[in-house]
Amino acid sequence: MKKILIFSFLISTVTFSSESIGVGKDDKYGYEIKLKLEKDSNGKIKNIEILEDNTKKSISKKVLPRLIEEAKIKNSADIDSVAGATYTSDVFKKALKAALENIK
Repeated sequence: MKKILIFSFLISTVTFSSESIGVGKDDKYGYEIKLKLEKDSNGKIKNIEILEDNTKKSISKKVLPRLIEEAKIKNSADIDSVAGATYTSDVFKKALKAALENIK
């Protein structure tokens, strides 16, 4: 009997998530960001992982964590660009929007 109760408890705590890949490109400078988006079972953004990034590393290293955090808070790609990193911000938002549109 104990085994059945423990097993039932474990099943009830499992959550499922959906994943999607998004790519954002900038034609002017050729910047591209590829990211993986993961949503939880409630449809909220759980995680955003940068898979590829050919933007300026000195900028994206500082800016992408801020953009990811804001996107998770707002649960949307409709976020503000970071001053001084307009192209990186725009490419990130395009990638995020594509991932959100393609998520199951």
